[in-house]
Amino acid sequence: MERGLVPDRLRLVESFLNSIDLASGQDDLDSVPRFRGWLAVHHREDIAATANAADLELARELRYALRAEAATHHGDRLGADVAWLDELTLTVPLRARASAAGIGLGPAEPGVRGVLGEILAAIVLAAHDGSWRRMKICRAGGCQIAYYDRSKNASRCWCSMQVCGNRNKTRAYRRRSASRRAVAAVRD
Repeated sequence: MERGLVPDRLRLVESFLNSIDLASGQDDLDSVPRFRGWLAVHHREDIAATANAADLELARELRYALRAEAATHHGDRLGADVAWLDELTLTVPLRARASAAGIGLGPAEPGVRGVLGEILAAIVLAAHDGSWRRMKICRAGGCQIAYYDRSKNASRCWCSMQVCGNRNKTRAYRRRSASRRAVAAVRD
């Protein structure tokens, strides 16, 4: 995704949701060393050094639940398992934080739970202003990249119209054309 298309506070969220690439099968959370690498890429080297298997498991579950929730943001899909997501959020406490910039929301714990808290705090704030509903999962079955929908009416379905959108529209056109040819052949 092009830089600048995602609001700053949701960049870490988008990266977390995209830490798995379903098309290639690459998963930044498939092992502790790879998870540590993901943390280091996000300038959390000190936290990466202490990440363990339990942290990894929590991160994977949270990512899965948040991706399921984001997949419902197209408006025509049923909601994700909110009870499971709610249970997971209990393990990542948040708190009000005061700074020179004002009062905000942030993690209540350090370490990996702190990074996951940053992600959840960004989502809570985005849910408050309505921008969380714009974080979606591409409808293309082989893609499923998380993207931020900047369209005026928040109706984008695909991460990229040039790739996934074009591919899906071409398939639909070919199906309709084949159906029309079959109907015409029956009439003849």
